[in-house]
Amino acid sequence: MKEIREKTSGMGRKEACSYIFTYYWYHMLGIAAAAALILLFAVHYGFGNKKPVFTCVIVNQVTDGEEDLRLRDDFAGWAGLQKERIVIDSSYLFSYGDLRMEGANESSYEKFFFQWRNRELDAVIVPESFYRHCKGMGGSFHLLEEREITEAGGLPYMDEGECRAVLLNEAGLMEKITGRQDEKLLLAFPETRELSEESKSFLKYMCGEEPQTGYRREEP
Repeated sequence: MKEIREKTSGMGRKEACSYIFTYYWYHMLGIAAAAALILLFAVHYGFGNKKPVFTCVIVNQVTDGEEDLRLRDDFAGWAGLQKERIVIDSSYLFSYGDLRMEGANESSYEKFFFQWRNRELDAVIVPESFYRHCKGMGGSFHLLEEREITEAGGLPYMDEGECRAVLLNEAGLMEKITGRQDEKLLLAFPETRELSEESKSFLKYMCGEEPQTGYRREEP
């Protein structure tokens, strides 16, 4: 800037601008590019890369992206949350223990436990056998209030005398997917951090409790 001031000191404004553009255009281009990159990163990390406030994965069910989005949007409306910050993902299909699934994606098994270790899972919808498998791997689930689940219209799942999950259904779909007639489907919350308000809302939502706002639940 000092050099430019010295060389353009005797020039008029139009002449000085022409001189600067002719001899310093590459400097100006570099500064503009740097400013654009800084702005791009600021917008991306400040506004476009917000972490989910709630993540629920569904294990060994029929993968259905449209149903995932429907459930996400309905829960978001029910709880008054931004749907863009909620993740419902049913793409977790894998084998474990003595269960062998056709079309299993073993990478999803690794992804599941990677997310568990990184505290990225708020809730899981899993077969009872996989719930047991997780416990055998050293995982634990939040202790839930049996009375609150019952009052919300849900069915408590008791594990050694303690309520650790919600019973979603028995047999039916699980028999179709796993071939087991005695399999139960559970909603549970990995005990990797404090149970969030979003998780508490999802628990009530899945139990069928009506919201305080008068929101009308969508029919599946």
